[in-house]
Parts: sequence; C-alpha cells; structure tokens
Amino acid sequence: MMPHDYRVETADYQDFMTSLPTKSVDLILTDPPYCISKKTGFKSVVKGEKRFAVSMDFGQWDQTEVNLEKMAQTFYEALRRGGTAIVWYDIWKIDKLKEAMEFAGFKMIRLIIWQKTNPVPLNMRATYLSNSREVAVTGVKVGKPTFNSEYDSGVYEYPIPRHNGNRVHPTQKPLSLFEDLVRKHSNTGDLVVDPFLGSGTTGVAAVRNSRKFAGCDLDVNYVQIARERIKNE
Repeated sequence: MMPHDYRVETADYQDFMTSLPTKSVDLILTDPPYCISKKTGFKSVVKGEKRFAVSMDFGQWDQTEVNLEKMAQTFYEALRRGGTAIVWYDIWKIDKLKEAMEFAGFKMIRLIIWQKTNPVPLNMRATYLSNSREVAVTGVKVGKPTFNSEYDSGVYEYPIPRHNGNRVHPTQKPLSLFEDLVRKHSNTGDLVVDPFLGSGTTGVAAVRNSRKFAGCDLDVNYVQIARERIKNE
C-alpha cells in the first residue's frame, strides 16, 4: 500500500486553517456543527408515539455553533483562485450560511442536496418528518473552478451509514457521497481540507482518490479514529 500524503491534527479550525500556506487549498469539504441537538426520547417513546420520533441528540459535539461569517472568510482566504468550498449545514439555517459565503466573496454559489434513501422515521405513512435530506452550500473563489462533470443535478441519493455498519460518528456522511464530490470538485494531487473532521470521511475520500488531505477536529477521540481510517486506506 502506498503511503498517503495527509495531515490530521487536534486543533481549532481557525488555528488550523491559518497554519496552512495561504491560497494553497483546492477544495474544502466539511460538515461543521449544526447546533440542533436536543433530547427527543427517541429510544424511550411509548407505544403509538414512536412513529413520530426522530433522533436529534448528536451529543456534545453539536453544542457549539460556529460563527458563519468568520468561518466563510477563513475558508475564502485559504483557497486558491478557482478553489471550491462545500459546506454542509442545517437546512433551516442554510440561508445564513449562503449569506456569509456571499459576503466573504464567494461566487457561483449553489445548493446541493443529499437525498437519503433510508431516512428515519421509517413509518412514512404517519408523518412527513423523515429528516430525509441534507443541504450544502457550494461556492467558488474568483477564478475557473474544477468541475469534472458534464451535467449534474446537484441531488445525490445515498443511504445513511448505519450504526451496525461503518458508522462511527452521529452525523457521519456516506463515504460514496464524499468520494463523488471529491472527484467532481478536485483533481489528482490536489489538496482537500476538512477543518471539522469528525470521523474522517473527507480524508478517506481524498486519499482513496489520490488527493492530498489536511484536517482537524477538537475531539481527540475522533481525531484518532480519523487517523486510523485514513491510514488503513
């Protein structure tokens, strides 16, 4: 197995991003805390109510909301001309993220959707509250972007990683989805960055497709998990 070119650290996202060479990043693909966690009683609902329950308790990781304006500006400064940022965020707050990216200077701002093929709750006859899609904002720093696709609807259908499978983080995205995005928005040898690393899915997608990778997270345990996942590719 060939050694991968990657850097994974326990750090605050701003400190980490400013430690990278200026205008060196080709793609930022990240999933910051949404700050939407709350107790729902999903695991202890009484008979007749379970069909309405959606688990929204993502733990301590999701308790601190990021300053979107500061984050967008930090991302913009780190990207090369034509570099792309893809930021997943709460669907009900997505306008705030879009505005922050516009203010930072991003162009060609679009929304992409992850349509979950196995959403919860499973009893769709009872409720529309299926949490069946998530949204990301994409933006380009002034210049010609990398987009390796002739036509793309911006809607990606993939299942949620299950706890009894390869899921190790409460908000973990599908690896196949992130591989798809890495291939479309970067080229071989490009630098992909995720400053809210979580379990390392972005890093795995990057190194698996021959990209360089740099990422960080504040949680020591998740950083260790991410290192192991990337190293084992």
